Amino acid sequence: MDKKNIRDCDIVQDLLPLYYDDACSPTSREFVEQHILSCEKCKKTYEELNNHSIENIIENESTGVLERHAKKERTAAYKAGLIIAGLLLLPIIITFICSMANGGGLGVFMVVLASMLFIGAMTVVPLMSMKNRFAKTIVCSVIALLFIIFFVDQLNGGGGFTLIAVPTIFGISTVFFPFVVRALRLPLALTDKKALITMCWDTVWLYLTICVVCIHDNSMEELRTGIIVATIFMLLAWLIFFITRYMSANPYIKAGIITILCTIWTAFANDVSILLIDHKKQLTLLSVDFSNWSDAACVNANVYTLALVLGGIIGVLLIIVGLIRSRRRN
Repeated sequence: MDKKNIRDCDIVQDLLPLYYDDACSPTSREFVEQHILSCEKCKKTYEELNNHSIENIIENESTGVLERHAKKERTAAYKAGLIIAGLLLLPIIITFICSMANGGGLGVFMVVLASMLFIGAMTVVPLMSMKNRFAKTIVCSVIALLFIIFFVDQLNGGGGFTLIAVPTIFGISTVFFPFVVRALRLPLALTDKKALITMCWDTVWLYLTICVVCIHDNSMEELRTGIIVATIFMLLAWLIFFITRYMSANPYIKAGIITILCTIWTAFANDVSILLIDHKKQLTLLSVDFSNWSDAACVNANVYTLALVLGGIIGVLLIIVGLIRSRRRN
């Protein structure tokens, strides 16, 4: 091979990656095509570039390795869950044998069983679940906790399960129900209404908690008071929810409206509550006196007035900023 052909091969070898990626100039492309017609070495190099079989094999192998590793990890977690579940059975069996031997009944045994179920819900369920581990753990843990409350209540004579269970469910679901409902597969018509479902759930359990506590204390007057106060503040929560979720406006405008609503509720919620509960008309803001910070009525009026003024100013400024940004965007 003469020097010219060697030089041409070197040039073509450098150009082949660009030629393969269609990134070279028309002149260079024509030069490469003419050269590989007569040069077996450069033609073979191009054919190797054009052959994806090696890349495909490597990709398939890497995918298979990852899948096998994931399957191995799932199997190990499943086995660990089974081992923990087996260990949790030991105290249950021992307690059952002791209860039967002593003739003490199954009260203590049921409490231990429920306690082991709770521990299992916190450890075994996340290990053995493939999807939605957090949501399943929460649901199973709450169910096990309710079993504990029920059996402990039965040991103590019964009658207090509802009083403890309903507030417990309300407190736990306030924090964790959004995670559970997010993991649920709902009908198509409800897939975009999970936030609304969460609000309804929390509202129902709030009123149930008030009813259960007041009925247990046999106080209908406190029940009426609790319902009125809860309604006043839940009305604000629902207004904020609808503004945030469904109002088609600039985020600054939403924030401004919510700020104004919160300041209004801060200033007048107590007066409205007294009107509905005691049928007494009053307006705390009439007692405003910034020179007097010793009298309780003046202090409340001063704080409400400052909150109303500052909140109103901040809310209006946020709305103005939102309108300006919306106009610029349009």
